[in-house]
Amino acid sequence: KEDEEYNFVQSQKIGNSEPWPCCGIPSGVYLINPGMSIWVFTVLAKITGAHTPTELAHSVQIFALLGMCLIIPFGLFFISKKERSVWWWALALALVNPFLILYQRKLWPEPFLPFFTMITLMGWWTRKSRWGAWIWGLTGAWLGQIHMSGFFFSAALFLWTLLFDPQRRSIRWKSWFLGSVLGALPLIPWGIYAWKHPVHESIMGGWREMIQLKYWVFWITNPLGLHLGNPLGLLRGQSNWDQISDFVRYPVILCHPTYLVGAAHLGIVGASLVIFYQGVLSFCKKIKGEKKLICLSSTAFVQNSIFWGCGILMTLTGVNIRRYYMAVTFPLEFVFLIRMANPASRRGHQLLFILWICELWISANFVGYIHTHNGSLEGDYGSAYHLIHPENIKK
Repeated sequence: KEDEEYNFVQSQKIGNSEPWPCCGIPSGVYLINPGMSIWVFTVLAKITGAHTPTELAHSVQIFALLGMCLIIPFGLFFISKKERSVWWWALALALVNPFLILYQRKLWPEPFLPFFTMITLMGWWTRKSRWGAWIWGLTGAWLGQIHMSGFFFSAALFLWTLLFDPQRRSIRWKSWFLGSVLGALPLIPWGIYAWKHPVHESIMGGWREMIQLKYWVFWITNPLGLHLGNPLGLLRGQSNWDQISDFVRYPVILCHPTYLVGAAHLGIVGASLVIFYQGVLSFCKKIKGEKKLICLSSTAFVQNSIFWGCGILMTLTGVNIRRYYMAVTFPLEFVFLIRMANPASRRGHQLLFILWICELWISANFVGYIHTHNGSLEGDYGSAYHLIHPENIKK
């Protein structure tokens, strides 16, 4: 909540009592964020007239939902009919996913990422046109300024396209370059500040961070909504297991725990094991039946660029990867899971429906749990927003 408090306070001061800053709050790896990471809150607060943490949190929630729902026009105008079901299911699962319901409602920069990620993908999909390539470059440069993870996303998409896209000769690279340069202009004052104020703590985790392969662990588990541990205090503070073990008992009816939340977790584990098992079998059959994989769809190409390209870049740098960094990959984590399930088949459709029901149940109970307990004081969720009154915030 300290970071959220900072972002709220700055949203009220910037443009009123303070000038627009070139830098934001220090990131989770100690390197200070570019100014755009705080500008987004200020602009949103001014547009919506938010003057309390709760009001700003609701505004962020609506903006995050808007970004997620860009999948609808994206699917209608950019995706072939054959692949649309994958993207529709991605939106359906994202809307009930516990992680997105939590992290895309926090006063952090991450909730802003889906909107700009989707715009970047729209630009990339039309990269043969001047405007499409220009938008790809512009919003790709903005992503990293909103949150550092965006730099890895944009670099991966650019490098993967440059190296492996069979249509790369017809891409409007000049327009992409001009858009990238324009989008990167706000980085100049940030770069000067970062040069004059070097980080005194290591932003790298070294080889220990690399061998954990966190990126791919998070990629697989985030869409399944299996880890609300940190927000509820798992292995943090003095409680360790107390609050998460309390949560799985819910809902409590007439003072009796039902453990239906725990059952929903088991349902997700069972369905996901079947999905990944049949996905691996299907992939092996394709490899065995063909000498090489050719004519990848645009969906598969973009998914692979972020799964492999972004994952390799982020892992090899040894940066300390946080689970919420994966917000920048939206909605490709979900696309990966759904393509593994094969939603065109009856069995795949049934498995995805099981996941949807279970995640909806967990999310609804999590929101209720937070409301009933006024937050999660044992975890990194902290106090509920309505307990943070403007007069108690440090000026």
